[in-house]
Amino acid sequence: MDMTFNKKYDLVMNPNTPVTVLRKLAKDSSSSHVKNHVAYNRNTPDDVLRDLSKDAEVDVREAVAYNSNTREDLLRDLAKDKSAGVRRAVAWNSKTPLDSLRHLAKDDEVNVRTQVPKNPNTPEDLLRDLAKDEDRNVRFQVAGNLKSSGKILGMILDLEKSLNKPNASIIRALYQHKNLPYVAKIVIETLYSNRVYNE
Repeated sequence: MDMTFNKKYDLVMNPNTPVTVLRKLAKDSSSSHVKNHVAYNRNTPDDVLRDLSKDAEVDVREAVAYNSNTREDLLRDLAKDKSAGVRRAVAWNSKTPLDSLRHLAKDDEVNVRTQVPKNPNTPEDLLRDLAKDEDRNVRFQVAGNLKSSGKILGMILDLEKSLNKPNASIIRALYQHKNLPYVAKIVIETLYSNRVYNE
């Protein structure tokens, strides 16, 4: 396909680009940016996404993982990718199957685990497990999840109270959460009013 980069870019960014053109652009070896955007395009067919999921470029595989039309079986495979960025994108994708979310919730990389509570399909039992995560960024994401129950939020508050220096962002997120029990709000106001109001 003999055309300028700008023309290729315009095509891959267009949601109405025909599948035949996307197939050709997916094989473009002159620019990983073009393949990357083919992988993001919602009209890219399954077989092309499968091929792109094996691309040597991390950005291309990551784009496949972010694509909301990527099939579950492919997301399962990408959840085991060597790149934390790819696994993070899988954790974010709302089509990611539950077994992969459970696997990613135990990932060694914090940036992967922080995405699991952001996924709208993360169940309460997994949020409860993540509420005990050693990393404050993961706990902060659980505290911000609208599906987190009062019990989960109370667990996070108890953990923060046990620390020498509770995290102000987590305390604020808990305090602002609609599911935080009234008694826990009073505890926060009593112990951490400076963190809720002043920081």
